[in-house]
Amino acid sequence: MGPDEQGSRDPVADYSWQRVVLGALLVLIVMGGLSFGYQMGVRLFSFWSAPGAFYGKLPGIVSASIPLSKLPGPPRTEEPSFVLDDANSQGMTGVDDPENERWCDIAGNFYSADFVRRFSYARPLNGRPVVRVRIQVRGATLAGRVEAQGLKPNFAYQLKLRGDYAARDNFETIGRLGRWRLPGHGTNYSDQDYENCAEKSRIEAYILFDFFVTDREGCAVRDFALDSSLHVIWNAGRQRAPDDENALVPAVVCAENPATYSVPKVRRSVEFLWAERETCRYRRGDESMRLPPGMYRARLALTEESFHATGNDGGHWGTVFEVPVQFEILAP
Repeated sequence: MGPDEQGSRDPVADYSWQRVVLGALLVLIVMGGLSFGYQMGVRLFSFWSAPGAFYGKLPGIVSASIPLSKLPGPPRTEEPSFVLDDANSQGMTGVDDPENERWCDIAGNFYSADFVRRFSYARPLNGRPVVRVRIQVRGATLAGRVEAQGLKPNFAYQLKLRGDYAARDNFETIGRLGRWRLPGHGTNYSDQDYENCAEKSRIEAYILFDFFVTDREGCAVRDFALDSSLHVIWNAGRQRAPDDENALVPAVVCAENPATYSVPKVRRSVEFLWAERETCRYRRGDESMRLPPGMYRARLALTEESFHATGNDGGHWGTVFEVPVQFEILAP
């Protein structure tokens, strides 16, 4: 064998080896794609496939004359002042919901591993987080004030009135003015879905009527008055814009604290949030939502706004604080 022959390589062997490597790479790519596709498919399936899945998805179909966006409640205060205490308010009870909680702020900045490990709604550290609420026991609508300290920073919380199934009439009134949530991961259901469900006691009936955003310390104050029935909250710059710019609620995000954020940000950002109304509950665009006159027994709740996130830490509308309330709605 000559020197040229001795140093030569077998092209057939090289080709076979390349096919093995290429095949292995293709298997890895396909498996990775299947895993990602499966996760996305599960989320999309749960989002769309539940009974009544299209209910509320395309509100414009209900009435094109009713605006999609809605600015809820009274004017917002820029600087919070805390006046509630044990003597003039109720403390809300915190509940951890690890499967559904969100671990990034309204701008998508993720919290640090240490913050995630330490934070708990149910087990306050040094008295925080704490949420107090005071309501008017009698009036034309449900009104009051909520003060929060030590919640997740730069974070949006939905303010809800939830029905108590033990007070069945109140429960159904609230659901028919707001929304139903049946057991499972689906979120969009109609009145007929409620009627068809055999396990009505497992259904959540609620009116999402307002929201607030915490500051860099997780603090917020909101004076509220139920005048809206809402579907969800959106981020105009990162998701979709409202049909009325007057519905935008600006929020300054300060994410510079390395003890809170995995990747601290030097520059502040301004996010613009807006509320989508539950259009099918409205007859006119200028209508104010009101509960019918009567005595009510229900629960006031805070739910994390997850902005339809699909990532593992984006959340899925976990309800994390609530308190029982009783009040009377007076006739006009």
